[in-house]
Amino acid sequence: MRRLVSSRRGFTMVELLIGVVVTGILGVALVRMVMFDARLSEDREAWRTARQATRSALAVLTSDLRMVEPGGGVVAASTDGRDLTIRVPYAFGVMCLTSGNVTTLALLPVDSVMFAQPGFAGFAWRDRLAGTYTYVPGGTLTLGASSAPCTAAPAITPVAGGQMVSVTGTVPLTLEKGAIFLLYRRVRYEIKASVLMPGETALWRTVENTSVTEELAVPFGATTRFRYHVAASPAAQDLPPAPLSNLAGVELALEGRSDRTARTSASRKTVAYQTSIYFRNR
Repeated sequence: MRRLVSSRRGFTMVELLIGVVVTGILGVALVRMVMFDARLSEDREAWRTARQATRSALAVLTSDLRMVEPGGGVVAASTDGRDLTIRVPYAFGVMCLTSGNVTTLALLPVDSVMFAQPGFAGFAWRDRLAGTYTYVPGGTLTLGASSAPCTAAPAITPVAGGQMVSVTGTVPLTLEKGAIFLLYRRVRYEIKASVLMPGETALWRTVENTSVTEELAVPFGATTRFRYHVAASPAAQDLPPAPLSNLAGVELALEGRSDRTARTSASRKTVAYQTSIYFRNR
């Protein structure tokens, strides 16, 4: 009986070795590609976190600083540029009546959430001829005042959606009906040590007269600070002017940092951002 012989044969040792070598080369190339992509992704994330710190700080700072009134809106400014206290207006209106100590105001409509936040620190009234504000700190704010003083001649019609309020504090009896008033909160910004990321520097926001203190953004580099624009000078200076009523605006010098060192770099990523906000609220 004839034995059947298969025409198929297996791989030779040389072919197996070639296959192993080719597979190894492809595997190394694939690993390198994956590692490169991971490092690139880590690098992008480091840049993103560095930019995020500056963007988060800028959004809140801009919102507050744009509302500041130049004549008396800045309460205190440190020489190291890391501590700034401002009066932030949050509601505007007109006077309907004053007794010299209690004043009735018809306010313009304002965001209800922002208005309901605590921290009323006082009010200011505007001199019609000089165009300047006089600030009256402290006192009390009472909602739901009567609109009757507004309807007495000369009549003022409260704007729909606004509120009637009364405030306590000294106001000249000679102040004309319809004078512009603003309500404000005192807000303090500090660049100091972080609690969320120990060992790092953060931007803090505190609404005075309340317990509201927020760590807004972190981490920042050592060059982060406020600089000061003095009236009629386009360049910002390190020291605040004296008196502070000469302060025309604030330059924000923000140095955002990544929260860790990427493997593609020997140091942490930093993003420097500078912008100036001038006080225009008149």
